[in-house]
This record gives sequence, structure tokens and C-alpha cells, in this order.
Amino acid sequence: MARTNISVDQQVFEEFSSQAEQQNKTLFAFANESLTAVSKICAEGGSPADLYSLWRSFSILKQVDVITLPSDFVDELVSKLYVIDKATPLNMFHNLGASLVGLLRIAAEDLDKLADLAKDFTAILPVKQFKIVKQDENSVELDIVGAGRKLESTECTFEFVKAVLNGYGYTVTKHEISIGTLRIWATKRGSI
Repeated sequence: MARTNISVDQQVFEEFSSQAEQQNKTLFAFANESLTAVSKICAEGGSPADLYSLWRSFSILKQVDVITLPSDFVDELVSKLYVIDKATPLNMFHNLGASLVGLLRIAAEDLDKLADLAKDFTAILPVKQFKIVKQDENSVELDIVGAGRKLESTECTFEFVKAVLNGYGYTVTKHEISIGTLRIWATKRGSI
């Protein structure tokens, strides 16, 4: 067994020590477990930041009872239903967005923090980019890439995002939709 000293910031050491104690582990055992996990993740092309992002995503998803399905399957399912009854999937996605706002607001109290949270989900969702740019004090522009592989699923994603924005106190004033991409402009309610 090799022994070495590692220098860390005092605050990091105190938090690490506290977590080891809460898990009823020695610093030695907790450090070995932690470093082993991080080393395996890095050996497979990941990073410690990836681990934290996945944990944040997982902790939110497990509160919602998510079932993970391949995006091609979901796109195909949505497009089949869309042809038969367009209003139903649009309403379902809108209602889903509205029902998740409370949980999202716990994890991200404002749109800036929501953009940070969305970055964590890019590792497990087909979304490649989720960017919120403030236009002024009351207006934002959202750019989303990877919002569906068919126009129907992209339109459903728009309904979801529109409901989330509404829950954050914004009204969509303009939008552009093309397969897999959304550009949305929204204004804080009461400032229109």
C-alpha cells in the first residue's frame, strides 16, 4: 500500500472530512473510495465535473420516476400520436412542463440557474445545447439544439419549454421551430 500526502484547500478538507464522518467511514476509507470512483470515470473518458453533473441530474430525475427510453423510439411514438391527434401530445408535453416547474424551481430558482442546471442534463438527454441569453432586464432568448429528431417532437418540446417559462414568470412572445432546434423569445410577465 502506497502512502502519500495530498494538499487540499482547508474548506475542501473540512467538507470531505464531514462527509466521511456522516457516512461513518475513516478518512482513509472514504478517500480511497472517492479516488477510485473518480479514477475509473477519468479512465473511461469522463471527468470529476461529469460525475457531479450526473449526480445533480439523477437526484432530480429520481424524484419524478423517470423511465429512460431511446430518443428515436420516443420521437416515433410522438409522431404516430401527432398524426392521429395533434392536440393530445402537445397538451401532454405542456402539462408535463407545468407539473415539473415546482421541482425545477427548487433546483434552479431563476432562469440563470436553470441554464446551468440544463447543462447537467446534456449528458443524459439528447439536448446538445441549451442557452439562455438576456436581451434586457425583462426579456430573454433561448436557443435549444437537440429538441427532437422530428418536427412533431420538436413542437412538443416547445410546448414543454413554454410551460416551464410560464412557471418562471415569462411569456413567450416569438418563436422559431425547425427539426431539432428551437429559438424562443420570452418576456417577464407584467413588463410587456
